[in-house]
Amino acid sequence: MSRIKKLRKSIKYLLIIGLIKVILFIVKILPWRWTSYFCSRLGLLAFYLIKRERIKTINNLKIAYGSEKSETEIVKMAKEVFVNLGRSAAETAIKLTMTDKDKYFSNVEVIGMEHAEKAFQRNKGVINIVPHLGCWEAASKAYTLLGFKAGAVAKPLKNERLNNLVMKNREFNGFKILARGSTYKTILQFLKQNNSLGMLIDQDTSVKGAFVDFYEKPAYTPIGAAMLALDSDASVFVASYVRAKGHHYKFIFGEPMEVIRTGDRKEELQLNTEQFHKAVEKQIKKYPTQWVWMHERWKTTPEMIEEREREKQELRKKRRAAREQEINDKFP
Repeated sequence: MSRIKKLRKSIKYLLIIGLIKVILFIVKILPWRWTSYFCSRLGLLAFYLIKRERIKTINNLKIAYGSEKSETEIVKMAKEVFVNLGRSAAETAIKLTMTDKDKYFSNVEVIGMEHAEKAFQRNKGVINIVPHLGCWEAASKAYTLLGFKAGAVAKPLKNERLNNLVMKNREFNGFKILARGSTYKTILQFLKQNNSLGMLIDQDTSVKGAFVDFYEKPAYTPIGAAMLALDSDASVFVASYVRAKGHHYKFIFGEPMEVIRTGDRKEELQLNTEQFHKAVEKQIKKYPTQWVWMHERWKTTPEMIEEREREKQELRKKRRAAREQEINDKFP
């Protein structure tokens, strides 16, 4: 990496850390509603200033809603996405400073608590699928304040200072962060101790996945949740922390989904990933402007995966040929 790129990244992370600290400071000195309004204006400002993210958001909304909404309506939705991200940042910052349950839930209605309680009573662990929707970063503290043992698989951030700041606020009241890259056995054992494992499957990542329909277009989706559900027999449901109206929010536990078993492992992974993601999509469609539409959800295509597989096969052939040549050279 060139010195200029390193400098740009350092400045970027310093600005992000500075912004987070400013928001956390504002939270301490201003009333909740003022903080929420202030951050919503920051979100709107970001819509106009960050061109690349604005264009991606508008383009992705066109893919999802272009057949039913006008250009003007799409742009309005895109603005709301940025405004809601600002409000969510405020709500998250506010809630991450709280340790009192009553105060935390004073503006949050918990819906479907019976689903979570029933899932834990099975004593086989819970896979808690959390969409990048509303205040998803605050969901971990909500979960632990409700009395559930919980953790999540999370990728460490590249910048150490930013990672330490974020992790400090994520780990609360026994909430455990399992670094992405932890062994499968470790994660499975965590579930089998009747913990809840938070997983996010609504983004295109480099981990092993399967294509499922998202707004009727194939989207590459991680299969980790389906794999763990099959191997642990844990309960699976979607939990969302979304803004309802004004300064009021909802923390929603969805109904547990029955894990599909057919005897064919590949088919089971596909069907369960489809089922889990469909439940996530249902929540996104209820609160469309609270999802992160600047994410390139359809970035990976089936053709790209086929090309990767061809490249892997070619690499295997070259390695086998090299080993055979090495043996022939030693034993002519």
